Amino acid sequence: MKHIFSLVIILIFSSCSKDSETDSSNTYGLSQDDIDKAMTIHNNARSDVDLEDLKWSNTLAADAYVWAKQMAKKDEMYHSQNNERTGQGENLYYSSNTDSITPASNASRLWYEEINLYTYSPIGSGLNEFSQIGHYTQMVWYNTTEIGIAMAVSSSGKTYVTARYSPAGNYVGQTPY
Repeated sequence: MKHIFSLVIILIFSSCSKDSETDSSNTYGLSQDDIDKAMTIHNNARSDVDLEDLKWSNTLAADAYVWAKQMAKKDEMYHSQNNERTGQGENLYYSSNTDSITPASNASRLWYEEINLYTYSPIGSGLNEFSQIGHYTQMVWYNTTEIGIAMAVSSSGKTYVTARYSPAGNYVGQTPY
């Protein structure tokens, strides 16, 4: 009995330690490798249209982490209100596949694949269904310079990813690049 009690105490401390490592590591629920891969996907998309690379922002990642945790808590994917992210664009993703060790790069890859549905034109011009291309156009918005990405897992095991961009893009009547 004494050994079982000791094992339970060790597991509790181990679990607490793991949570604090995630929060204090500045990777916002993601591995550094996954962040690097997501950044490469974003910057390759931007390079394709002759735009400058995005820079990583811990401030945006911290904001994204707050929102990813909010979605995980409610176990629902939904956009924040504009007043909750003043000046920031937002891309969201969720997966019920908890086996993935690269949620940020998986999300970024899916957002980038929207290029296949995009016909170059101003946002809201009727040539594109915004819900089908808006993630891609935010990735390549001409004056966006920074990004932060974060992930949280719900109690049901769903993975929620939030990317925040600054300055925001996707303005009606404007083209992304």
